Amino acid sequence: MKGTIAVIANGDTPRHSEVLAALSRCESCVCCDRLPPENAPPLLQIVGDMDTLCDDIAPELLTDLHEDQETNDLTKAMHWLFARDSSAKIDYFAVTGKREDHTLANLALIASAGRAARIFTESGRFDVLEPGFSVLKVVQNTPVSFLSFIPQRLTVRGVVWPVEALQLDSLWRATLNRTASDSLELTGEAPLLVYRPWKEA
Repeated sequence: MKGTIAVIANGDTPRHSEVLAALSRCESCVCCDRLPPENAPPLLQIVGDMDTLCDDIAPELLTDLHEDQETNDLTKAMHWLFARDSSAKIDYFAVTGKREDHTLANLALIASAGRAARIFTESGRFDVLEPGFSVLKVVQNTPVSFLSFIPQRLTVRGVVWPVEALQLDSLWRATLNRTASDSLELTGEAPLLVYRPWKEA
């Protein structure tokens, strides 16, 4: 699979201009038990258990459905994609909104894959960083938060309030910081979510 693949879950439908622009840059999409939203890239596959899919969908698109309820549709879509291209570059859409428990579960699921990715939401974006050293381009003097679902020690250079070998033992521990330069240097021990809003709250 060439280019970036969009995985589109069943949360808030992409509407923000930044989110739509990111979606338009993807080469194709995999949808979680839903039809692609308007202006989505070409559809690769619909994956899910068909419990929320409309009845009038074209039968030829229903070639990889799973009826088990042990995993959610996003898990199924990720497994489908990883099985076909273990190194696929992925952007995630519509994984937040509607229900907070789904939002938290989806963010934790994507982070648990342990691979770099981006998550675009109606309020901002998450960059998912792999363990180790990373450099992330940012806009200076803008809000930034660091979240980890796995306890880890984190160091970040390029923020207003120092993050120096900080033990992340809860989700709130490294949130609500601010960028002090146009790039961040991060060293962590586990997958990390870096959140930046589209604009100031």
